[in-house]
Amino acid sequence: MQKIKSLMARQGLKSPQESMADLSPVENLRIPSKEELREVREQPIDPQAEQEMIDSIEELYYSNDSFDMVQHELEKLPPELNLQELEEYRDKLKKQQASSQELERVTSLQTNLQLAAVICTNARRQLSVSKEEFTEASLGLLANQRRRQLLTGLLKSLRTIKTLQRTDVRLSEMLEEEDYPGAIQLCLECQKAASTFKHYSCISELNSKLQDTLEQIEEQLDVALSKTCKNFDVSHYTKVQLAYTLLGKTQTAMDQLHMHFTQAIHNTVFQVVLGYVELCAGNADTKFQKMQYKDLCTHITMDSYIPCLTDLCKALWEVMVSYHRTMQWHEEHDKQDTSHTPGKRLYLFKPP
Repeated sequence: MQKIKSLMARQGLKSPQESMADLSPVENLRIPSKEELREVREQPIDPQAEQEMIDSIEELYYSNDSFDMVQHELEKLPPELNLQELEEYRDKLKKQQASSQELERVTSLQTNLQLAAVICTNARRQLSVSKEEFTEASLGLLANQRRRQLLTGLLKSLRTIKTLQRTDVRLSEMLEEEDYPGAIQLCLECQKAASTFKHYSCISELNSKLQDTLEQIEEQLDVALSKTCKNFDVSHYTKVQLAYTLLGKTQTAMDQLHMHFTQAIHNTVFQVVLGYVELCAGNADTKFQKMQYKDLCTHITMDSYIPCLTDLCKALWEVMVSYHRTMQWHEEHDKQDTSHTPGKRLYLFKPP
């Protein structure tokens, strides 16, 4: 120490206590400043030189923490000190310390990288396991959802089948109420629904039964149409025409109505004349019922001619009133139809 102080005194330098009051000689030797480390890092890196620098560090420095580096370096000083040699040796110690710190940093970084690799490996393994578990859970969820959908569809199908099997009861009620449009619409809807479940034997039989019911409705509908030729009722006739519309047989209804009016006229006049002929004959001979109308008229006596003609006109008047009201109904509805479909009109009796 005395030699170092005397050397510094000759060079005009201050003592460490005077120049660096907050830093001991040990710290000045072991910890270089940031600027010094930056200078060392900014220098070109030579791997061989770096390795030689690290190898030049004495093993004593790695022995234990109680090793006194300052004392060791002071004991190595020659008797005669040279400032330039001291500065060069100081720079060498700084480079050794910087290399040592850099080596520690690289070693620490390598350790951290190995730890990070282990963490990433474990994370990927956990992610793979989680992915498999998620896939299995998703498949299970989809399977459960599919089963619920199938169960819901099955329950819906069973309810539909049960409803279809009860349709005949409701159809019978509608026919008794003379709700022909409702009965036809229900029957058509049931036929459409039954086609979806036709692979079931019970539904196949039901579909055949529905077709028979539909034909039965048409027969009852024709009877209801014939009743309008006498005592015409607007509500009744409207339901009948709507029913034929649902069946798509409006022209068939006109043809049938024409036939029913013709039959109504014939039956009316025949019954009136037959009554007078049997009254005049004074017996219940059935041969008159099998005669043609023109032959039956030859058996009217002069005394019964006027009363028979009067009753015949009254009976025909009832038919003509129903015919007139039927024509009025069609004229009103034809106006509504032509407003939606120009040029289309149905005639009860086509004009000449």
